Amino acid sequence: MSLFEAFVQGVHDTLAHLYDPAYRPAEILWTVMGCDPQQGPEAIRATLIRAIKDLKPASDVPPTARVRRIHGLLYYRYVQDLTQEETAERLGITPRHLRREQREAAYVLAQRLWEQGGVENLLAAETVPEQQVQPQEWRSQLRQELASLRDSAPDIVADVGETIRSTAGFGSILASKHDVSLEVGEIQSNLSSIIHPSVLRQILIMTIGQLAQWVSSGQIVLSARHEEGRVEIIITGHPAAGDGLPGDSLIREVLTIQGGTVDIVAEGDRISFQIELPSVDKAILAVDDNLDMIRLYQRYVVGTRYRIVQATQGHSIFETVEASAPDVIVLDVMLPDVDGWELLTNMHEHPATRDIPVIVCSVIREEALALALGAALYLPKPVQRQEFIRALDQALGQRSNRA
Repeated sequence: MSLFEAFVQGVHDTLAHLYDPAYRPAEILWTVMGCDPQQGPEAIRATLIRAIKDLKPASDVPPTARVRRIHGLLYYRYVQDLTQEETAERLGITPRHLRREQREAAYVLAQRLWEQGGVENLLAAETVPEQQVQPQEWRSQLRQELASLRDSAPDIVADVGETIRSTAGFGSILASKHDVSLEVGEIQSNLSSIIHPSVLRQILIMTIGQLAQWVSSGQIVLSARHEEGRVEIIITGHPAAGDGLPGDSLIREVLTIQGGTVDIVAEGDRISFQIELPSVDKAILAVDDNLDMIRLYQRYVVGTRYRIVQATQGHSIFETVEASAPDVIVLDVMLPDVDGWELLTNMHEHPATRDIPVIVCSVIREEALALALGAALYLPKPVQRQEFIRALDQALGQRSNRA
């Protein structure tokens, strides 16, 4: 285990005992965080709480942003000392999802603390030889390259199944060096994720290369599926050739930047990398004849779980709904071919659309009429990104509650 990985584990364990006066944090925490052991565990606790509060995002960060959820999880679960169930309720997620998110949130916090003082404090304390300190240059370079890739193609998403299949050939070359065979197992259809395909391909290659060293003369199988609004990629190797678990520091670093997570699970003679990625799994049907508005909506949902399906005319709305199966409909009532108010009434009554929440987004200031005719919400144009995403979240929540 590297020093950084030991520090991450120490932060995770200390968070779980944050208010336990008898708990003694690992020695590496005192060194990295620059705390005096004579001050007792309270010094570590105060530093962790301050770091969690420093993670609070700016007010203009969308409520659905991952950084906001990570901060909320750390604050509710550890600073306020709420239970897992209470924290999950505050965040609007399931306890099972929360348990998966906890370790990733602790990793983000540990990474921030390490970057603020880790290497300098370790060297100053001379507790370990310099050559054992994990270099940080690659982290900075990695962030720069990923940021550049996102900026060059901000709207791109990965077809997960296609990316896995196209990567299998490269993965087989790596695996064969360890006399390991590689197979593509079951992959559910229509898996899309908010990640550049090149980044996902590199994550898969790194994982296969890492796992192949632990299942020499064995087999690796790749599969993927939907799991509670996320895309889960499972890379399993067997039989395991040794004790312990493979390292995942670099893989975790890349995934964290992309909003993903990774867990390594050992079961019998099998070792699995379980990778979770944000899914683009909520279709929003935007009914608007203004193509500039459609493009604006598309820019608004970049980096979220939503994708925009466009319809510029209202007369074929029910055929479009059948083909796209939208989760929410955003309707402009000023349409060239039909009266938007009549269309809203018909959608509220039609069996194909009556269970789909409709957000009326229009320059016509008639909120009361929109709600009376069956709209779930009303947004006046022009609409800002934050209120647009918030309205989608709210409409989707209403649908879930009814279900």
